[in-house]
Amino acid sequence: MKIHSYNNYKNNFAFGTTGRYYKNSNGDEFGTNSWLFREDLDWKQLAEYENKNFRNKTKVNIVQFASSDGSEAYTKIISLLENLPENDTEKFFPIKAYDIDEEVVNAARSGFINTCLSDRIKLQMNSDNYEKYFTPSNKTLDIKDDIKLQRPKTFKAGDILTKRVSFERADMYNILSSLNDRSDTILMCRNVLGYFENEKVEKFVKIVSNKLKQGSLFIIGEHDTINSFIDKYLKENKFLKILKNVYRKT
Repeated sequence: MKIHSYNNYKNNFAFGTTGRYYKNSNGDEFGTNSWLFREDLDWKQLAEYENKNFRNKTKVNIVQFASSDGSEAYTKIISLLENLPENDTEKFFPIKAYDIDEEVVNAARSGFINTCLSDRIKLQMNSDNYEKYFTPSNKTLDIKDDIKLQRPKTFKAGDILTKRVSFERADMYNILSSLNDRSDTILMCRNVLGYFENEKVEKFVKIVSNKLKQGSLFIIGEHDTINSFIDKYLKENKFLKILKNVYRKT
């Protein structure tokens, strides 16, 4: 049994402005948190690879599970817009982002996001002018049951971001079951499976392998690789690791 202690999570929480904790079916508590430009992906390198990998596609479907407050969807949009030629970007949008937590889905749909100093530094590092993406707001985004471990600054996401993503409350298994891939999918399931027992991770990888066709991408996170045998399962199910935490179906 894998137990993710909420107390350990809280003590190790370094930065990020949206934190949640949950209980699994066994009553074990575990915590999650979100922030912009999470470091376990090279976002620029990923955007460039995606453009090359899908150069012959007129449409690419980006599906994101456990989308939380929108931090990762916004990161993905910015990384594509900042690093690809303008004519190559629109086929990647809109991103379809899903989360089972109704509170964070509502927060993401609001178009507001809480940021910390680290978020704003990363925005400056990863964009020419982040004010075209976000503007400071006098509104305070209050997410019910959010873990407030630092003082956030609320920003308003601009249309350049909000028009390129949809946020919906849904179970990832239900979305996966209806996924119709034509070798044109980027499936992002990041820092989710690391909370599962290895048997469940292996079953999930097999489902993904059956759904994705050659050339599509499956993207995970550092928490998944550290806390499970997911790298092994992916290799056993016809996925080739092409970048850190990025796998291509073969």
